[in-house]
Amino acid sequence: MAAPGPAIWVFFYGTIMNPAVMKDFGVKATEISPSKLTGFDLVVRPRPNLVRSDRAVVFGSLMAVTHDDLTTIYSGLERNFGIRYLPEAVFATTHEGLFRPALCYIVPHMVGSAADPAFVKQLAQCVRTMGHPEWYAAHVESFGALHK
Repeated sequence: MAAPGPAIWVFFYGTIMNPAVMKDFGVKATEISPSKLTGFDLVVRPRPNLVRSDRAVVFGSLMAVTHDDLTTIYSGLERNFGIRYLPEAVFATTHEGLFRPALCYIVPHMVGSAADPAFVKQLAQCVRTMGHPEWYAAHVESFGALHK
């Protein structure tokens, strides 16, 4: 059996930011750091995605995972939701203020549709679990309210 390869840093901003949710994909990160990404804003239509914005910040987690892990996660999302996330290079900031280069998976063009309020609630809970600001959790919850 081949070795899984080296772990690389990836910024996760959806429910996968929570290691407990990531385990549902069969993936366990070797390192986890609550973090934020400036220059982007979160949208949920119907799945989480990022759009460029010079006035916004997105909270999530930096996690060290392997390329095989990323294939498992993102091929599953494409298979289950028909959405193809592609990697982009970013600089994320940890809660301690350290900058770290990472990959971040973004859908270049997502056809908008209503967010599932139950999913939005789960995403907001992940934000709280990771210790991010309450105002950001309320921002996430607003996606469920917009589409009721």
